[in-house]
Amino acid sequence: MVCSPAAPDTSAATWQMPWQIAPIGPASAAAGEQTIMSMVPGTGLVKGTSVALQSIGQPLPEVPGRNRTVDTCRAVVMSEAGKAGMKQVEAVSAGADKTDRKGDYFAPVLFRITYERPMMYEVREATMICVVSRKGAIVDAYMPADASTVTEWTALGHR
Repeated sequence: MVCSPAAPDTSAATWQMPWQIAPIGPASAAAGEQTIMSMVPGTGLVKGTSVALQSIGQPLPEVPGRNRTVDTCRAVVMSEAGKAGMKQVEAVSAGADKTDRKGDYFAPVLFRITYERPMMYEVREATMICVVSRKGAIVDAYMPADASTVTEWTALGHR
């Protein structure tokens, strides 16, 4: 008899999307984020950071190694981003997962979210640390303290 795992818990009831992947607003301005508007061939007028705009139309770079957090974390982000006018959510592994003492998996996941706005799009791109239980339920998703956290993560390789 083959048993399939229970569907992952994608409840986002108590989770708030970090400003780095939420639509551009007062929190991003308060953090000093610089956004620009650009005409992107085949897409139209797009607002975002220079990093996010440079990668439009290209697949996100995926880091090899097993990352059991991507699908569950993507589902939670999609649920929240959908409330804010999301057109598309892309998510890829930004490093292999690790396991904590409780057996939860945690790993960096790179997101690119496109929001529809009147006569234009907004593109947000950031890496979050996602935490998923062994049963596939979301535990947490948060922004690392700084970018070096993800850089160090990928340098460590497999556990």
